[in-house]
Amino acid sequence: MELVGSAILIGVILSLVLIGPVFFMLLETSVSRGWRAAIVLDLGVITADVFCILIAYYGSKDLALAIQNNPSIYIFGGFFILIYGLVMFISKPNFKMRNLNLVNQNYFKTFMNGFLLNILNIGVIVFWFFIVSTIVIQYPRQEETLLFMSIVLGTFFIIDLGKIFLAQKVKDSFTIRRIFWFKKTIGFILMIFGVIVIMKGFGAFENIDQQIENRIQKGVTHEKEKTI
Repeated sequence: MELVGSAILIGVILSLVLIGPVFFMLLETSVSRGWRAAIVLDLGVITADVFCILIAYYGSKDLALAIQNNPSIYIFGGFFILIYGLVMFISKPNFKMRNLNLVNQNYFKTFMNGFLLNILNIGVIVFWFFIVSTIVIQYPRQEETLLFMSIVLGTFFIIDLGKIFLAQKVKDSFTIRRIFWFKKTIGFILMIFGVIVIMKGFGAFENIDQQIENRIQKGVTHEKEKTI
């Protein structure tokens, strides 16, 4: 049971505590394009997480160190998020009804937006390297590690579904003008996150990152010790 409890805890932290650009994009997509598009976006995000987990599990610690010690990677990822937010901020949303075929054609693009927005946030890769390395020590058997990560991602996805459908509940209260400013607000927030990631490339926020990692590690260890 400690494995399940620890995995759910990490899933909750990932979805509710570590709020990043994906969180705001998920809300914006749900309000402006509907729950189907938001779920597709979230699947792109989770696919990026799975990709990072596989790299972390089968890769080497040298790769994680290379990412941490190469500021240009953070700068590139932050620049991408910054430009993405800028385009959203200055563009005028189209509020005309889309036909079904057009929406279906956009699903792949929506999926890739979620995938790229998550994986180009280099902090996500470093975060998963830390989580996987900690879990492998706590639960060395491969099937335990696989179960742990499945529960983490399952918890993450379930909570995100709650966000999506909650956004749908309040969607009717959004007028065209409110959606317009909501979209601009999300774009502005993404630009802020982009600047933060770029600043991390120059060594900022190292102490904060370490504190977050320590709290997560304590949470995993505490859940395991409760059953000993």
